[in-house]
Amino acid sequence: MAISTAWLSKWFNKNDTGRGRVGLAVGPDGLAITMVNHLGVLEYCQFHDPQGDSSQLLADIVAEKGWEDTPCSVVLHPVYYQLLLTEEPPVEGDEIQAAVRWKVKEFLDFPVEEAAIAYFGLPEDAYRGRQKMLYAAALRKTTLQSLISPIEASGLNVDCVEIAELAMHNIISRLPQEGGGIAMVQLHEGEGFINLVEDGAVYLTRRLDIGLDKFNAGVDNTRFFDALFLEIQRSLDYYESQLGKGIITRLFYSPGLPETVPIGDFLSAQLGLNVAPLELSMCEVAEAISDNEQLIRSASAVGAALGPQRSQEAIRAAS
Repeated sequence: MAISTAWLSKWFNKNDTGRGRVGLAVGPDGLAITMVNHLGVLEYCQFHDPQGDSSQLLADIVAEKGWEDTPCSVVLHPVYYQLLLTEEPPVEGDEIQAAVRWKVKEFLDFPVEEAAIAYFGLPEDAYRGRQKMLYAAALRKTTLQSLISPIEASGLNVDCVEIAELAMHNIISRLPQEGGGIAMVQLHEGEGFINLVEDGAVYLTRRLDIGLDKFNAGVDNTRFFDALFLEIQRSLDYYESQLGKGIITRLFYSPGLPETVPIGDFLSAQLGLNVAPLELSMCEVAEAISDNEQLIRSASAVGAALGPQRSQEAIRAAS
């Protein structure tokens, strides 16, 4: 099925309407539904495990809450897209869109003509200023449409499609600022990712080949801990040696559930950083939600609904 220009314009393109905004996180782990009102305050937050007809569940909630035609940001689970680091093409204006597609096509396992691609640039001083770099996210247009169509059918007005790495960054950027850089580790089933942030900007994001499926609370998790530590330490070393950045002083991990506390304890002991679970209660916008577990499990959807704290990254569609 062909994808119209209207579909592609939603890719990384949040419109500021002055109204409230629904944030949805879709993925194999379940459906998170959040709502931020026009004042930027989170007033609804629910996570639903992957069972039954989630599209009908969403439609029922939209009808019940009267959210028809409400702006909606959708955050994709990392399983749906590739995230590629590449040099920023030495072109300007509209030419960069085609140039980004050309640069990433060799890394795709499907024809680039079938891809929806968007990118965001890294700060000027990343990689010691030697070369401008960017991250490009790519997925099949048909996959994007299959994920968005049921959401629009529910009555919501999808005007932004986000990736998990940037949705989580929207939360990190709202935490109280202290000296030094911040690491944010997000773990899913089967995989995860780490963001390294300084002065509110993402300098490095990297997929982790370790997930919560390898962690079992209450038993010996030595192999899991060793693998996770190695992945994080590699990222920290790369951040200092290749990007030329300073020392990371804080690390937040997600999900910060009671059963994942041993992960935080281990990382704190091994890394020598200030390690803490990512708790949305630290953000003033989430004060109206009393169920902390719902907040934790819906973190990326909350980040999508909130949007960027400040526009550090230039984000554009190249589709």
